[in-house]
Amino acid sequence: MTRFKALLVSTLFLLLLFGCSNEAMNKQVEFHMIASEKTLPANFDEIAFNRKTTPLFQYLVSKVIDPFDFEEKWNSYGFDNNIANVDFKEKGIFFIGVQESGSCPYKIRNIELSSDNKTLTVPLSEPDGACTADATPRTFVIQVDKEIAKNIEALVIVQDGVETSIAL
Repeated sequence: MTRFKALLVSTLFLLLLFGCSNEAMNKQVEFHMIASEKTLPANFDEIAFNRKTTPLFQYLVSKVIDPFDFEEKWNSYGFDNNIANVDFKEKGIFFIGVQESGSCPYKIRNIELSSDNKTLTVPLSEPDGACTADATPRTFVIQVDKEIAKNIEALVIVQDGVETSIAL
């Protein structure tokens, strides 16, 4: 009987452990990359979110849910291409401006939604090999379902293994 109890307690502990992991709480979000260009607004250093502790990353994040805001942001970020066509009845947009190594550009492969549906976590790809220490601009424009976008209050960017939360 004591073996049964020990097995039962162990099983319950493992279920709790795995049930409370971050992976189980967050869910993958379908997204579409509208643009990824080496551009940032001219006044990026003045308006960007600055981390207070090292590493001293800077980010410029914007949520857009209407076409007028979208056109303004698109132009302020300095995109070369014609403005993308977005169905704002169905989709919401996030502009994510970062600085990256010129020899190791970042990519976004997945996005996660928190269990309370208020935070998106955006991991930037880890570079392969040695990268130059320069800081070149990069802006991602991603599209997600509008029902998800309208509830988002913060973005967590994961860069070089460091999480930074930016309120929107």
